[in-house]
Amino acid sequence: MKSLVKIRAIISLFLIVLFVVVFLSGVGLHIAPSGRIAREIAWNLFGLDKKSLERIHTLSGYIMSGLTIIHLLLNYKMFISEINILLRRK
Repeated sequence: MKSLVKIRAIISLFLIVLFVVVFLSGVGLHIAPSGRIAREIAWNLFGLDKKSLERIHTLSGYIMSGLTIIHLLLNYKMFISEINILLRRK
């Protein structure tokens, strides 16, 4: 049981870190100029060009999605309980 708590904590920590990475890379991609202009002016954010930011954003998004599924599976009972409380009529 204690090891399950550690696994949940580790996954939650990774999800928080990945959220920050996805958020910052998404903001960077949003403010980045178009591909041709970004290349011509050598645009970068945190030392990363637009192509690198796209790769980081995509990869971290996929990892975050996988960890989210694992997180939901590990916390299935609590999730169902919360949904029941939310949908319960008073």
